[in-house]
Amino acid sequence: MSDILFVLSGLLLGLAFKGGMWLFLIPFAGVACALAIMNRPRLPGGKTAPIPVVTRAIRATGLVPATTPDLRSEYKDVQQEYNEPNSTLKVNQVWNRADADIDKAFHDMLVGLRGLVPAANSLLILSRVSSSEWGVRSFYNDGTTQIATDIKIGENSGLLGQLFRPGVDRLLEGDLTGGKALLYYLDNPSIKSIVAVPVFDRNKNRAGALIIDSVYPNAFNTNTALALSYIANNIDMLGYKSYASAKNYIEQQQFSVLYYYQRKFFQTMSVKDIYRQIFEYVKENIPFDRLLVLALDKPNENVGHVVFCDGVDSEQFVNKQFTLNDKGICVLALLRNRFMERDFSNGFSEYVPRIDNQEKRNMELLQLLVMPVPTEASAEMAELAICLESRFSGRYSEHEKELLKAFAGVAGFAYDRARKFEHGKDLAMRDGLTGLINHRTLHESLRTEKIRADRKGYNIGVLMMDIDHFKNVNDTYGHPVGDEVIKGIADAISGEIRKEIDVVARYGGEEFVVGLIDTTPEGMVETAERIRKAVGKLVFDVHQSEPLRVTVSIGAYLVTPDFRDMKAALNNADQALYKAKEGGRNQVIQYKLEQ
Repeated sequence: MSDILFVLSGLLLGLAFKGGMWLFLIPFAGVACALAIMNRPRLPGGKTAPIPVVTRAIRATGLVPATTPDLRSEYKDVQQEYNEPNSTLKVNQVWNRADADIDKAFHDMLVGLRGLVPAANSLLILSRVSSSEWGVRSFYNDGTTQIATDIKIGENSGLLGQLFRPGVDRLLEGDLTGGKALLYYLDNPSIKSIVAVPVFDRNKNRAGALIIDSVYPNAFNTNTALALSYIANNIDMLGYKSYASAKNYIEQQQFSVLYYYQRKFFQTMSVKDIYRQIFEYVKENIPFDRLLVLALDKPNENVGHVVFCDGVDSEQFVNKQFTLNDKGICVLALLRNRFMERDFSNGFSEYVPRIDNQEKRNMELLQLLVMPVPTEASAEMAELAICLESRFSGRYSEHEKELLKAFAGVAGFAYDRARKFEHGKDLAMRDGLTGLINHRTLHESLRTEKIRADRKGYNIGVLMMDIDHFKNVNDTYGHPVGDEVIKGIADAISGEIRKEIDVVARYGGEEFVVGLIDTTPEGMVETAERIRKAVGKLVFDVHQSEPLRVTVSIGAYLVTPDFRDMKAALNNADQALYKAKEGGRNQVIQYKLEQ
């Protein structure tokens, strides 16, 4: 009856606060509140069994400061890895907002309860901070007493510890002799009554408590405890719904980021940019202690290298080469196009290589996740692989795995597209027989090199060369043999120049041009002679008694910084080649002005 009168009093006051004609309800609210106080029942059966008093000294030595509960610590362990993803700030903002919302909801709930239970001194909601301990999530009182918000309450925490015990569904005390000390107070007021009920999670585990205490004896009864039980049933649901809502929002944002990178992929036509975008996405959105991105150098070859790496001991993997014969688990996932996940926390006393047996053995990395990135989902072998490692066992959630799987599918398609584009571009730029750049690309390359040479003030040597009596080779041995001769000479030329600096092209049928970057007149002639001698040493098997040998004639011209026209330079080298042919072939002639 008392509880009904308190509720009626609260409703009347709420209507009175609207003002106007509703103000006449204030006296009725006062009468209802007075009747409720007068009708408060005492606990049946008198005093309860005495409970040992928890003294201040025991409390001071037995307490350990607690982390204030939040949604993530209640429903999921939060762990920190090596990287700090750029998305972490936005994620933390979402969690902070969710925590603020749930804090306000809990505070409003306690304020409402305080209005319905005027005898209450303090009202608290305890939430889980570990599997066996609770901390103060929210509280409300009149400010005359101080709450210790940094405590941990467990099964051995005196009076409140009873709520941890199986079968205890409420704590109801109405005559605490001398006032029982409660752990959540700093100033230890003289509390006479307390009612508390456990908060159960969705799995019926004890996840916290709802508590009301009072300085008045017998302030609460079984109806109060029953009402608190109904409210407590909704506390965990409210917290979990807020957690799930924040988590779903974060996951939606993560898929938005995935969509953003999908767009970036389709704007990218460079294989190297695809590598970089894969690395950037994973680093910015998925936590790890070590990250490796592996790539096969060529789809038809079994050699690859680590294109990006970051994290613990990552310096040993910079540009590290591997073969598909290596026994590393990351290489195996790439070879078999199979997602792999390993937990090394139990039963692994020996290090499992990630790439090969030469790498540094780090036993602290307990979780490994390898996501292959194939260009076709049904392919037997993948061309790329993303390898994530963490110091924490069971680190990666199903959501993160699905997110990475979706990303890998898009990345594989984009990689195949970029690779085909570069291959098509390469075909347009290169001679199909020798692999050297073609006539058109040569002019573009020499023009670019000339601009750089003018800026830095160095020379470019131009060599024009022609296979001697090549028509006789085709007429005598056939065009297949002629093609083998051309390829052999192209390889010989490439072997005598600086591959990363100089330029070599197939200029016509049996003609080749070499651009020697930053050279001297002596260096130009010396290189031309090396090429001529290297070609002279070639032997071609034509299935006859004598092998085929060929020679080349070479015309040379040195382009100095004051000479501007690269087409004229090629023409001068061609004139010198003509002189070499006229002079008996198999020789090097340098262009001179009198020519």
